[in-house]
Amino acid sequence: MWRVYSIQNLMFILHRGTGLALVAYLIAHILTISTALLWGGAVFTSVMKKLAEPSFMALDIALFGCVLFHALNGLRVMLNERGWLPERSDGYAGPVIATTIAVWLGAGAVAILG
Repeated sequence: MWRVYSIQNLMFILHRGTGLALVAYLIAHILTISTALLWGGAVFTSVMKKLAEPSFMALDIALFGCVLFHALNGLRVMLNERGWLPERSDGYAGPVIATTIAVWLGAGAVAILG
């Protein structure tokens, strides 16, 4: 299976996936904030208490990872399209993926320990 996908294809798929995740988060965020207007302050307060629980911290970490990866990969795509960062086939995306994973792990450690 991996022979079919190059690292560029994998980065493209991950970029699209993180973009969809960010759009889904934006919609969920707007709906969550709208609870104050639609159902009043008491419902909004209970929703915020639920979202402050540690079980939702994993979603915050995943969101941060999606934002970071999408931003870094988008910058890489822009630089490639301008010709400032030529395409290479020797695994140049490895540092982007490694940095994203390291930030996810660091944010997770801070969330769990701090």
